[in-house]
Amino acid sequence: MIMKNVAIAFAALSLLASGGALAQVGPVQMTVVTHDLDLRSSGGKAKLQRRLEIAAAEVCGDASASDPAGRRAIRTCRNEVVAAALQELVARQSASRLAQR
Repeated sequence: MIMKNVAIAFAALSLLASGGALAQVGPVQMTVVTHDLDLRSSGGKAKLQRRLEIAAAEVCGDASASDPAGRRAIRTCRNEVVAAALQELVARQSASRLAQR
């Protein structure tokens, strides 16, 4: 069974206006469409990766070019969001395969 969409809850980090300190904002949920992808192909996997990167950019936001610590935090947030999304997708695919048995 191929899932039509994957909804993934992300714990997003946002920069506080004062001093660039990090604060955890509640979970953010976004839906990443996967029904049109063949996740068995390298092309499908590449498209999924790009969609997850775009979603992570929206969840994590941007930092000023003049704020190196903020830019590192945003990059870390984006990497963590993509990794969590891929982990969630694998878990859902495994659960789907088990349910089909």
